[in-house]
Amino acid sequence: MMAIGIACKENSSDALDLASRVYSWIVDKGIDCLLEDHIADHIQTARTADLWTGSEFIVVLGGDGTLLRSIRMSTPSEIPILGVHMGFLGFLTEITQDEVYDALEAILNNELIREERAMLEVSLIRDGETIACQLVLNDLVITKAALARIFDIEVWTDSTFITRYRADGLIVSTPTGSTAYNLAAGGPILHPAVRAVIMTPICPHMLSNRSIVLPDSQEGTIIIKDADDIYLTLDGQQGHPLQAGDKLKVKSSTEKAIMLRFPQRDFFQVLRSKLKWQER
Repeated sequence: MMAIGIACKENSSDALDLASRVYSWIVDKGIDCLLEDHIADHIQTARTADLWTGSEFIVVLGGDGTLLRSIRMSTPSEIPILGVHMGFLGFLTEITQDEVYDALEAILNNELIREERAMLEVSLIRDGETIACQLVLNDLVITKAALARIFDIEVWTDSTFITRYRADGLIVSTPTGSTAYNLAAGGPILHPAVRAVIMTPICPHMLSNRSIVLPDSQEGTIIIKDADDIYLTLDGQQGHPLQAGDKLKVKSSTEKAIMLRFPQRDFFQVLRSKLKWQER
């Protein structure tokens, strides 16, 4: 029997209320519905089985941050995600609140497209030991924690030295993440189907330093040359303090995020809508 999961932003009353209505719609169809604990508490229903392992697909209500958290939890079980936009801009959550029931009907009729999105595997290595390893869908970001001072980062690809940045930070982005922090920092927009990795320095000391687009077949190495209050942030969700000499290994992951979308809505339509580009 099919089971549909619902995840949402925990501290959003609007998201919790919509989750309650979506829950009612699903159970009225005679379909099992698995919930995050805070949704079950809001609806005042019994706790359910784990939606991150038991769902056939998961409806995520919130902004891109909520969707990134959900993808991190669901990717090991290869569960498709339907993102419903309730945030500020929302490049990842393409379905609007008004479209949520049409999207659910389309899922039941097998009318939505399953789209695989590339992810990066990021390993933090200190003194030869891997102390953290995580998948990211959008990006990894290295920045100062407080004072706006430049610091040194050395960048390699495979065994080839690229450059040494003196900058406020560095963003390493997937094509999916190209419309996130990378875009705000002046980096290029890549179509999600492009097999590439983007490195974008944040406010580099040398104006000739620009974004670099690398094939995702190569493994990147980032070496922290100094460490005065420097942090690594992964998909805006988890952070790690960095030390001088730390290495970050970045490579394409064999695991993919699976997202559901309407067949009539393509990537460029989303860009035109979100970025207010000119229509025909």
